Amino acid sequence: MYTAIITGTGGGIGKAIASLLLKQGYFVYGISRKNDIANPNFKHLEIDLSNVQKIQEIQLPKARGSKVILFNNAATIGKISPLNLKSDVNIINEYNINIIAPTILCRKFINKYIGIKKLIVNISSGAANNAIASWNVYCASKSALDMITKVIDKEKHDRLEIVSVHPGIVNTHMQKKIRNTKSTLFPERDKFRQYHMNNELENVDVVAKKLFYIIENFSSFNKNILSIRDIKIN
Repeated sequence: MYTAIITGTGGGIGKAIASLLLKQGYFVYGISRKNDIANPNFKHLEIDLSNVQKIQEIQLPKARGSKVILFNNAATIGKISPLNLKSDVNIINEYNINIIAPTILCRKFINKYIGIKKLIVNISSGAANNAIASWNVYCASKSALDMITKVIDKEKHDRLEIVSVHPGIVNTHMQKKIRNTKSTLFPERDKFRQYHMNNELENVDVVAKKLFYIIENFSSFNKNILSIRDIKIN
């Protein structure tokens, strides 16, 4: 049995990878605001990752088995609007969830599991490399997540491997929110509606299977920023 710590297990990619790992015999520690996973090998910590104090109070579980994985999956696109229409609270909460929480959890993870084989999987986005109007904080925070991944890798922590994964356009609640945004606030809205109409959105279960392939075959990859689109599985 291995241990996986996953943020955002209340739905989407987080719930899908948690469910898959449970089937594979992992002990899964889920961190999210809500939960409907019922499994004896699943433990849920209810927390809002926009609350920095609560993030600081997180106590990571004792590792079960010889390997432990952290999936920094939870994220928010936040308020989709030009920056000048956002409140200070919008901006702070979005950065807290998307980059402050993952960074603190990476530090806790490295310090907690000394002497154990460790893997960090940061779920990033193609938005890390593309400036998209009205996705201001989301683009900036995902770019920061890719960079912290590269820096941690350069630091050569004991028995630690780390990767940032771009999942692509996935059929989640976030995509529904994007499609429902007024075009006056989000100029590229119709493009994302077209992706949906053309059935171009990736299924969360397929993304979970590809993530599992990555962690099972990690030694075969020679870079720490990966795209789900490039992962081919049967």
